Amino acid sequence: MITTLITAIVTLLILGPVGAVIGNWLGDFFKWLENFGPWVVPTIVGATFPLMVTTGTHYGLVSIGINNRMIIGYDTIAQPGALASNVAQGGVALAIALKTKDTNKKALASSAGITAIRGITEPALYGVTLQNKAALIGSNVAGGVGGFFLGILGARNFAGGSLGLLTIASYIGEDTLKYFYIAIAGLVISVVISFIVTFVLYKEY
Repeated sequence: MITTLITAIVTLLILGPVGAVIGNWLGDFFKWLENFGPWVVPTIVGATFPLMVTTGTHYGLVSIGINNRMIIGYDTIAQPGALASNVAQGGVALAIALKTKDTNKKALASSAGITAIRGITEPALYGVTLQNKAALIGSNVAGGVGGFFLGILGARNFAGGSLGLLTIASYIGEDTLKYFYIAIAGLVISVVISFIVTFVLYKEY
């Protein structure tokens, strides 16, 4: 009870407000970056999204994405880069599942990998990616490359939702399947690159 009381007070009075301020700063920063080119923000988001999730600062981007969809009808800031990063977590986990000889780690990584590709990354992020340098490198590299691909081709997200295969239809809009096909290609690129990089770099001691 004492732990809960102290944690709640610290969260509500310090961590929550500080996280909100930093999230808003990040949001303004990414809006400013987008003026330089449509590929800049998705690339940065794709490469750094796992670290943003662990600190909670990604919620600043989520708010911008929701606002963009409400005002202009689609989002090009938060969703494309985060999609690449999320599915990259899946590729990382599946690579480790294939390469590891530890049966417990194999079971965790395989299930977490499938879940991450579908859009829920917490099991892969906290159970696999953050536990190994090779996995984090694979995730960051693939997320950045996938985000660049989605950004340079102007992928547009029209409906939001959890970022993964199960919500890939949220890239259908404006009476065209163009952005849907771009999103699928970006998803495949991110998974494949993350798998290859992690498989090559991963070693067990």
